[in-house]
Amino acid sequence: APGDARRELRMRRYFIGAGTACLVPLVLTVSAALGSVEFRVAGWGTAMVGAVSALFFALFRGGYNLRFRDPSLTGQMILAAILCVAILSYHAGEARPAIAMFYLVALLFGSLRLGAAPLFGLAAIALLAHGAALWVWHLRHPGADAAASQMQIAALTVILPWFAAMGAYVNRLRVNLSDSNRQLTEAVERIESIAVRDDLTGLYNRRFLLEFLGRESARTQRSGGAFSICLIDIDHFKSINDSFGHAAGDAVLKHVSTVAGAGMRSADILGRIGGEEFVAVLPDTDLQGAIN
Repeated sequence: APGDARRELRMRRYFIGAGTACLVPLVLTVSAALGSVEFRVAGWGTAMVGAVSALFFALFRGGYNLRFRDPSLTGQMILAAILCVAILSYHAGEARPAIAMFYLVALLFGSLRLGAAPLFGLAAIALLAHGAALWVWHLRHPGADAAASQMQIAALTVILPWFAAMGAYVNRLRVNLSDSNRQLTEAVERIESIAVRDDLTGLYNRRFLLEFLGRESARTQRSGGAFSICLIDIDHFKSINDSFGHAAGDAVLKHVSTVAGAGMRSADILGRIGGEEFVAVLPDTDLQGAIN
């Protein structure tokens, strides 16, 4: 069902995001092993990432995501990731530049769903959040190297908008490709319909009827069953065209096709073979059944 397919797609996006979030504990652990960050920071940072991932998993599994304007919760997940990275950046010490790279990863994840305006907004939030983390850090550590922090802010000021722009470009390509695929599918469906349907009545055309008769004949020969063919012809149809015009004749053909198809089974096939002539194919029906 379409609803199940959309739900599955959202869950896949969530698992992509959750899997990417697992890189943060990995970086923290490596940084702790190298002495760049305390092990306690790596521990509670891992716990924080796990808790946020579990929260979003509960939202998706419980169907609460459907209460939001965007049920994929892409923007909300990126915002949560930005806040987590900002908090970790405050405590990361020498590992702060490595942790700050996850702002870019979060924006890259946004290209799966978000357009330019949301991505640029999230980039601005990331820049402000990181700036706030550095500002508080320097307030509590007056002797810290301010030049390094200024370099981080300068780099993020350039890189974050660029990633937002690239993410928006990728998302626009995705949307255009999706639209093209949908249009192509609709075109193929129209072509397939034209190939087997009569333009005027919408019934099956002569070509389809002949193919179906061939398949039905072969099937009944194998199984020993029977099928019936009913020929329908509109009497004095030419006089209708001559007296009232072809528009009236077309209306009669449409009405006859509607009436003739109303009493047929779902397995029966009704088609127009030309002019005012129609054919009904009745599978698994003998002569008496067709007469009845």
